[in-house]
Amino acid sequence: MVSSPAITRAVTEPTSPLATEAHPARQQQQPNRCAACRKRVGLTGFRCRCGATYCGIHRYPEGHGCGFDYKTAGRDAIARANPVVKADKLHRRI
Repeated sequence: MVSSPAITRAVTEPTSPLATEAHPARQQQQPNRCAACRKRVGLTGFRCRCGATYCGIHRYPEGHGCGFDYKTAGRDAIARANPVVKADKLHRRI
Protein backbone atom coordinates (compact mmCIF):
# COMPACT_ATOMS: atom_id res chain seq x y z
CA MET A 1 0.00 0.00 0.00
CA VAL A 2 1.36 3.42 -1.02
CA SER A 3 0.60 6.38 1.25
CA SER A 4 0.06 9.81 -0.21
CA PRO A 5 1.95 12.82 1.17
CA ALA A 6 -1.31 14.51 2.23
CA ILE A 7 -2.20 11.63 4.55
CA THR A 8 1.29 11.54 6.07
CA ARG A 9 1.32 15.30 6.61
CA ALA A 10 -2.11 15.27 8.27
CA VAL A 11 -1.00 12.65 10.75
CA THR A 12 2.28 14.37 11.71
CA GLU A 13 0.85 17.87 12.27
CA PRO A 14 -0.46 18.60 15.78
CA THR A 15 -4.21 19.07 15.99
CA SER A 16 -4.49 20.30 19.57
CA PRO A 17 -6.37 23.58 20.14
CA LEU A 18 -3.37 25.00 22.04
CA ALA A 19 -1.19 24.77 18.95
CA THR A 20 -3.55 26.93 16.91
CA GLU A 21 -4.04 29.71 19.51
CA ALA A 22 -2.07 32.94 19.40
CA HIS A 23 0.88 33.41 21.71
CA PRO A 24 -0.52 34.57 25.11
CA ALA A 25 2.52 36.74 25.96
CA ARG A 26 1.82 39.03 23.04
CA GLN A 27 0.90 42.42 24.49
CA GLN A 28 -1.35 43.79 21.79
CA GLN A 29 -3.39 41.73 19.35
CA GLN A 30 -4.30 44.45 16.85
CA PRO A 31 -1.54 47.01 16.20
CA ASN A 32 -4.01 49.45 14.61
CA ARG A 33 -5.77 50.16 17.92
CA CYS A 34 -4.67 52.12 20.99
CA ALA A 35 -3.64 49.77 23.80
CA ALA A 36 -5.11 52.10 26.45
CA CYS A 37 -8.51 53.14 25.05
CA ARG A 38 -8.87 50.71 22.09
CA LYS A 39 -9.49 53.67 19.75
CA ARG A 40 -8.72 52.96 16.11
CA VAL A 41 -5.47 54.73 15.19
CA GLY A 42 -4.55 53.52 11.69
CA LEU A 43 -1.39 55.20 10.36
CA THR A 44 -1.36 57.91 13.05
CA GLY A 45 -0.59 55.49 15.90
CA PHE A 46 2.45 56.11 18.06
CA ARG A 47 4.72 53.16 18.86
CA CYS A 48 6.08 53.25 22.42
CA ARG A 49 9.30 51.70 23.68
CA CYS A 50 7.22 49.33 25.78
CA GLY A 51 6.10 47.74 22.48
CA ALA A 52 2.47 48.88 22.21
CA THR A 53 0.75 51.33 19.86
CA TYR A 54 -1.15 54.32 21.28
CA CYS A 55 -3.37 57.16 20.08
CA GLY A 56 -2.43 60.84 20.27
CA ILE A 57 -3.86 61.22 23.78
CA HIS A 58 -2.00 58.23 25.26
CA ARG A 59 1.27 58.57 23.31
CA TYR A 60 3.30 59.93 26.24
CA PRO A 61 4.54 57.54 28.95
CA GLU A 62 2.52 59.37 31.60
CA GLY A 63 -0.63 58.98 29.51
CA HIS A 64 -0.62 55.20 29.42
CA GLY A 65 1.37 54.19 32.52
CA CYS A 66 4.41 52.96 30.63
CA GLY A 67 6.49 50.32 32.35
CA PHE A 68 9.64 51.04 30.32
CA ASP A 69 12.58 52.25 32.43
CA TYR A 70 13.74 55.38 30.60
CA LYS A 71 16.33 56.37 33.24
CA THR A 72 18.26 53.11 32.97
CA ALA A 73 18.07 53.17 29.16
CA GLY A 74 19.43 56.73 29.13
CA ARG A 75 22.26 55.89 31.52
CA ASP A 76 23.24 52.88 29.43
CA ALA A 77 23.22 54.94 26.22
CA ILE A 78 25.44 57.62 27.79
CA ALA A 79 27.83 54.99 29.17
CA ARG A 80 28.15 53.34 25.73
CA ALA A 81 28.64 56.67 23.95
CA ASN A 82 31.29 57.94 26.40
CA PRO A 83 33.76 55.19 27.32
CA VAL A 84 36.23 55.88 30.09
CA VAL A 85 39.58 56.98 28.68
CA LYS A 86 42.43 56.66 31.14
CA ALA A 87 46.07 57.29 30.30
CA ASP A 88 48.92 55.19 31.61
CA LYS A 89 50.64 56.46 34.71
CA LEU A 90 53.75 58.50 34.04
CA HIS A 91 56.84 57.65 36.08
CA ARG A 92 58.91 60.63 37.24
CA ARG A 93 62.68 60.59 36.99
CA ILE A 94 64.56 61.57 40.06
